[in-house]
Amino acid sequence: MKHTYRLILRVTCAMLLLSNATLVLADLPQQRKALDELQAAKKAADPLPLLESAKTRITNANKGNKGGDKGDVIDKIDEAIQELQAGNRSKMEQKINAAIANLHQGKDKSKRPK
Repeated sequence: MKHTYRLILRVTCAMLLLSNATLVLADLPQQRKALDELQAAKKAADPLPLLESAKTRITNANKGNKGGDKGDVIDKIDEAIQELQAGNRSKMEQKINAAIANLHQGKDKSKRPK
């Protein structure tokens, strides 16, 4: 009987851990695509569609705020768009690099136990 309770407890814990991992991993494809778009935007002749797409992916990925940096990533993308519209590609690239760094930070923070 004692072993049955332990088994049930272990299975329940495993299910809870897997359900949380699934929620975190569900948005990774969208985050990876956003990262790819941000990297491509730095070299593209017309980076605006890539920046807007990356912003949409980050905005829609997991309605939560992974690691607290989601808002910062979106802000940096907005700043990159503003720099692009002002004709300053080098500052646009700096803002994109900052967005990429913030996105990586948020992913790292979301993996840490709370």
